[in-house]
Amino acid sequence: MTTRSPTLTRRSLLAGAAMMATSATAYAVMPRHAEHRLARRKLGTLISKQIGPWQNSSAVGIVVTNSEVDQSDGYDQLLTRVYSAPGLPTIMLLIAYGSTQGGSLQLHRPETCYPGQGFHIGDFEETDFGFRAGSVVQARRFTAWRDSRTERLVYWTRIADSFPLDTAHEYSAIFNSVLRGIVPDGALIRISTIGENIANSDLAITNFARSMIATATPMGRQILIGQT
Repeated sequence: MTTRSPTLTRRSLLAGAAMMATSATAYAVMPRHAEHRLARRKLGTLISKQIGPWQNSSAVGIVVTNSEVDQSDGYDQLLTRVYSAPGLPTIMLLIAYGSTQGGSLQLHRPETCYPGQGFHIGDFEETDFGFRAGSVVQARRFTAWRDSRTERLVYWTRIADSFPLDTAHEYSAIFNSVLRGIVPDGALIRISTIGENIANSDLAITNFARSMIATATPMGRQILIGQT
């Protein structure tokens, strides 16, 4: 009659328990819901063509990189518009939306893309927008120079309902969503204007951003600033 080794039995139980724990953890963090908010909507219908005193006039002059144009590189929809108003700086708007953020599908930050278009960049600042009571959108702004063009930019990125300021925080936001069983969506909102008076540019961009949020449709506000 063969007897079982107590040691072997304990090892088997421990190995089995470890495998069960690993499987349970993998199942627990497996995404079960995707935040594809624009599955049946066009981004351009959610953002007003009249924003405060600014009226959409064209899309000429906006810096668009290859990464932003290539929709296979993380973006499902891309909106580019130029807004003009009498006596005010012309505003350039770019919104890039990606339904699935994770792995290699990341938002392409302007401070990485602009040098590839021949720009020198500097004057970096971080700023907060209080578009809604009790919530803050963290944004970044900087200046880009190329030849005689001086462009002042403000942008923010949204992953789910977070506003990461760098790639490391993007990964953290993605990971936190996956832990909740959600494949997060993401958007990059970039607002800029051309002019050497930085203070005037910042004021115009801030006023435009606030009016854009106020005039966007409810779904448009979700795309821009999430559900915070």
